[in-house]
Amino acid sequence: MDLGIRGRAALVTGGSRGIGRMTALRLLEEGARVAICARGKEGLDEARGDLARRTGGEVLAVQADTSREADITRLVQAAAGRFGGVDILVNNAGTMSSGRFGALADAALQAQLDTKLFGFLRLIRQVVPHMRAKGWGRIVNIIGGAGKEPDPYMFGSGMTNSALLNLTKSLSTELGEEGILVNAVCPGWVDTALWRKNAEGLAAELGAKTEEEARRLAARKNALNRFGRPEELADAIAFLCSGRASYITGVSLNLDGGRLKALW
Repeated sequence: MDLGIRGRAALVTGGSRGIGRMTALRLLEEGARVAICARGKEGLDEARGDLARRTGGEVLAVQADTSREADITRLVQAAAGRFGGVDILVNNAGTMSSGRFGALADAALQAQLDTKLFGFLRLIRQVVPHMRAKGWGRIVNIIGGAGKEPDPYMFGSGMTNSALLNLTKSLSTELGEEGILVNAVCPGWVDTALWRKNAEGLAAELGAKTEEEARRLAARKNALNRFGRPEELADAIAFLCSGRASYITGVSLNLDGGRLKALW
């Protein structure tokens, strides 16, 4: 299926690994020109080289921390300068604040808010003028499922992600008539570095003796009884970024193997 985005300019944050990297790959395979960003230069440079070799596409890599407004400005200016604008934004960069209320430090919550809530908001604010100029745009926010289904262990992430769901729905209404579609993807447990970073705490929460046992117990919470793969997330994200998704906006798509049991 041709997604109809050949020549479009895309910006994928957190694009050096995991879901972001696979999303960049899918967009490049569809003929988009893609800018990726990450905080670490070494990983970013490796990702840029790998993506360019695998697809033959045009990849711009910008070292940036999306919790910093100045870095966001520099990132968007670099992408727009290289590609003549930004048509697609995938807000993927983020961190996860896991743990119960008693373990939540102000600094951890602030870092999550700065990176995800304010980071996503500021990026949208800066790319929307480019989309308005063309009367076409796609924004996809990667938001965790704890924003929909409160989990005491995901206290900080739940608050942040609920705010992002509100932002997504509100902006879809505000920007829809201008041809700018705004959607969200809500992953469950996906086999990425972020999972491994939080594995020890999750093992303690689940009463597991090992990381592997924690993984099995976590996987049982969804209908497929397994973790997701980054490429499975990327396929759906790329579709929401495409010309084929022309009548989809304001949606928060659960990509969690059936973990969330709510009706929305």
